[in-house]
Amino acid sequence: MNSAIISGLIGGVLIAILNVYTSKKLRKSKVKGELKFGAFIASSSFLSMALTGVLIAAFFYNADVWDNPIEFLAITCLIIKFSVIAIYCFVEYFKVHGKFDEIGIHFTTPWTGRKMETWCQLESVKLNSHANWYTLKFKSGSVIRLSCFLTGHGDVIDLLNSKGYFE
Repeated sequence: MNSAIISGLIGGVLIAILNVYTSKKLRKSKVKGELKFGAFIASSSFLSMALTGVLIAAFFYNADVWDNPIEFLAITCLIIKFSVIAIYCFVEYFKVHGKFDEIGIHFTTPWTGRKMETWCQLESVKLNSHANWYTLKFKSGSVIRLSCFLTGHGDVIDLLNSKGYFE
């Protein structure tokens, strides 16, 4: 088997293990009723920015990039990919937050805006295991997606479990 395939598989397994470990670690919030992203998302942003910088440097220090169109395309695609990841993680870290209590939830994202809902209006709660988030659907039509990387997401799930939304 090709070493690139093996290293890709090993990297994928390590990322999966890191995701499971991190989401379990972030289940409880240090501040009761608070939802926000922790250092994992911020460090993902900085790591992606650093990788983007390394790839940009490859354009200037590796003459083969300009001669080989496949290598040029690969590095360009990686620069775009890691730039998008860095920006997305940066925005998520600073702009996504929320609060919840026994009555309801207030949640803000730059993608869908501010939502304030009460638990009595909650219609369904579903785990999307592929995206690693819980989808909360309300009677008003609002949908709140709670990432498993939000600190305190487990507190919300425990609260909803105590209210009988899970069987």
